Amino acid sequence: MSYNQEMSLRNIVLTGFMGTGKTTVGRLLASQTTREFLDTDELIEAKAGRSIADIFTIDGEKAFRLMEREVARDLAGRENLVIATGGRFMIDPLNAQLLGQTSIIICLTAEPNEILDRLSADTLRRPLLEVPDPALQIKQLLDERSEAYGQFQQVTTSGKNPQSITSEIIELITRLENEVDWQVPFHSRIPVRYPGGRYLVKIGQNLLSHLEKSLDPDGPYAIVTDSNVGPLYSENLASLDPMALITIPAGEEYKTLNSVRIIYDQLLSYGLDRKSTIIALGGGVVGDMAGFAAATYMRGVRFIQCPTTVLAMVDASVGGKTGVDLPQGKNLIGAFKQPHAVIADLATLATLPAVELSAGMAEVVKSGLIASPTLLEELSGMLQNRHTNETKRSDIVDGRPMSVAKNWPKNGSILTMGDLQLLIVESILIKRDIVEVDPFESGYRKVLNLGHTFAHAIEQVSNYQVRHGQAVAIGLVAAINLSAKLGHCSPEIEGYIERLLNSLVLPIRIPAGLAPGKLIRAMGSDKKRTKNKLQFVLIRDIGDVFVSDQVPQGAVHQTMVDLQSN
Repeated sequence: MSYNQEMSLRNIVLTGFMGTGKTTVGRLLASQTTREFLDTDELIEAKAGRSIADIFTIDGEKAFRLMEREVARDLAGRENLVIATGGRFMIDPLNAQLLGQTSIIICLTAEPNEILDRLSADTLRRPLLEVPDPALQIKQLLDERSEAYGQFQQVTTSGKNPQSITSEIIELITRLENEVDWQVPFHSRIPVRYPGGRYLVKIGQNLLSHLEKSLDPDGPYAIVTDSNVGPLYSENLASLDPMALITIPAGEEYKTLNSVRIIYDQLLSYGLDRKSTIIALGGGVVGDMAGFAAATYMRGVRFIQCPTTVLAMVDASVGGKTGVDLPQGKNLIGAFKQPHAVIADLATLATLPAVELSAGMAEVVKSGLIASPTLLEELSGMLQNRHTNETKRSDIVDGRPMSVAKNWPKNGSILTMGDLQLLIVESILIKRDIVEVDPFESGYRKVLNLGHTFAHAIEQVSNYQVRHGQAVAIGLVAAINLSAKLGHCSPEIEGYIERLLNSLVLPIRIPAGLAPGKLIRAMGSDKKRTKNKLQFVLIRDIGDVFVSDQVPQGAVHQTMVDLQSN
């Protein structure tokens, strides 16, 4: 079948296991579709000045994977390419997201024995196959990658010559060009591992309509939502025919043991048993309470997170933390409960008020500060491209955005849906990498509390009139200010982050009326204290943070004075 030259200049990405023919077929495909051919391994070798095998030996696999991400970012902005990738390149959710937005992705497959025969005739060194039993290694790696490869279109190359494979791919991409809605962002899948298990975080459009695929057909289930979210998805929820639909009042002030007791009472009244599943549909408050109920009801039932806010997608839904507040402080009662799945439907963000969308972006900025200068650079670039109504400092009163709606377009976002999904995926990957190392917050995971010691005090003293994301934004500025005071980081970082937060219509000053003394007293009940010492996450540089309990109270007080609204 001949290729229609008038079709789009969309890239064609060939992925799959080594030895499936990506490079050979890719060159033919590029020639016959009038595209430029690029091989990601060759790009990495050219940039590094040495072979892939030497990169593995000298720098290690982690460094190589970071190089792959750099290549993915470079290629994401180009068009009219055929790209042959390394075997794990598209398994990385970030690479898949970067290229999936504007590319047709095809996974080439082959039988294990044929792969081994092809690789045996290859002169290239394959570090992953330098083992006593390469055939067994191939089968094991294929099994490990089957789920990731399975999300892409498949073309088998076993028993076929390169030209017939190329013709089959041309026929496939011609059909896909006509059938696929390219305005819908690529669906991302991020695996999260914890002791004894794993779950998938799925991110994409209209995923709630397929929620039943994540349910156990043998067990009843209940949906827990709130008074804001529930009415918006009544039709979706009714089609699922849950045994119980439990609606709690919306707002942080209702994240209490009393609300959890209401959930328990309804679960019991509807007869849900130990084989039941609790589904949380809502923001972070709903997820925290429903998760705590799932962790404790009948000593634990299955739990699925369906976050409907940016904040919940990038933070609360991943990592297994659940809990409720007490009058003395936030999240003082809780448990770790790993979800069975996380389903982040981007379509739910279309109904999110602009102020909530803005608040959620504070957690994205936090992720970048902790681990990724690149994420913050990307966000800054996106805002420059999309922010048509520049936010003025006069719009910030008492440290809070007073007219968010006029600064954000009517659809509630100064970012495209594709931009939002990329930022969400990157933020989740950062959190995933941290919580897998420290699933129960015994050490390294504490860096995720960056800005939160200040933020929780601001929320509590304001009686939760300041939203969590807004408080986190102020807390990030405070953490940087405090770090600079103690000589850990350059003061220039504070200005950079303040400008970024202002562009997101987020506050950077403590609202009037929240006196430093009151905030410090509220910090006294913070659950992160140890031996009566408060712990702060401090910054050396963007991407370099650490936890310390050696922070003078006078410096904390002065930071709060410096950040008071005039």
